[in-house]
Amino acid sequence: MKTVFKLGILLFSILLSFGACKKDSFKSIKDVKLKVDFTTPVNASKIDMTKQTPDNYFVALKSVTLKGDEDTPDFEIFNESDLSSSFVFDFSDTETTHSLMQGTTVPDGNYSSVKIEIYYLQMKLNISASSGIEQRNIRIYLSDDAETESGLHQPGDMTQINTAGTEEGWMLGNGQSPDMTPISPRSAAYTNDEDDDGLGDGNIWFDFNGKPGNNFGPFGDADFMNNAPHPVYSATINFDLTDNGGENIIIDFNVNNCWQFEDRDFTGAFGAGDLSDTPYPTKWNMALPIMSVTLE
Repeated sequence: MKTVFKLGILLFSILLSFGACKKDSFKSIKDVKLKVDFTTPVNASKIDMTKQTPDNYFVALKSVTLKGDEDTPDFEIFNESDLSSSFVFDFSDTETTHSLMQGTTVPDGNYSSVKIEIYYLQMKLNISASSGIEQRNIRIYLSDDAETESGLHQPGDMTQINTAGTEEGWMLGNGQSPDMTPISPRSAAYTNDEDDDGLGDGNIWFDFNGKPGNNFGPFGDADFMNNAPHPVYSATINFDLTDNGGENIIIDFNVNNCWQFEDRDFTGAFGAGDLSDTPYPTKWNMALPIMSVTLE
C-alpha cells in the first residue's frame, strides 16, 4: 500500500484576510493539498455521547477529482484501482500539509468543487481493557471492497491495526470481553452469542444496521449508512470559500471529537463493558470529518 508518513496538521479555519474575496471557481491552480485540524470545536453528535479527539489520523483515498465549471472538463488527479494501492496519508504532526498531485499538473480552467473517494479512516483511540486504558489503532471502513474486489470489508467495519500496520481482526462482538480482543473471521464479529459457544451465531447485534440485512458493520448512524454512496464512499466539496490570493487548494478535515460513544461503564474509554442490548443497543459513532476548502 502506498503510504506517505508524517503529514501535518494546521489550524482548521478560513482566514478572512484584508482584501480577501469570496469565489466559487478558480482558473489557475498549482497544487491541491490535504491537512487535518484536531482542535476546532465541532458539535456533531446526535445524542449525548462521550467524545474523543484522536492523537493521529489516517485517511486512505481512492481518488481525487477537480470538478470543472461550465466548459472546463473534470480533472482526475489520481484514481487507484483497489484498496491495496490506495494512497494512505498519516497526519501526526502539527506543521506539514501534503500534496495530492502525485506528479500531475492541473490544466488551466475554471474549477468549482473537488470530489474525493475514501476507502477508510483510521485513528488511535482509547480502549478500556482489564489492564486499564490502552491506545489502539482502529480503522473504520467507509467503502466496500468485499463487493468490488472480493475483499473482506463492508462499509462500517471496525478493525484493529497493530504497530506494524497489519490488520489483526474485527472489533466488537462475541469474545470481546474484557479486553476488546480482535475477532476473526468477520462472520464472528459484531455478535453476542446467547449460547456462549463462541461461534458468533448472530443472535444479538450491537449496531443500528443488522448485518443479515445489508452487511454493514456497526457504524453508529443509521441514516448515514442507508444513504451514503456505495460501494465506494465519496464526498464533493464546493469552492464556496475565501480567496486569500494563493494558487493552492487546501482541503481541511476537522476531526475534533470525531469518536463518540455511550460510556455505559463510566471508564471514560470505549470497551467491552459498554456493550449491552438493554435498554437498547449501545450507540457509537465515528463522525465524518467536517470538510472545507480554502485557496492559499
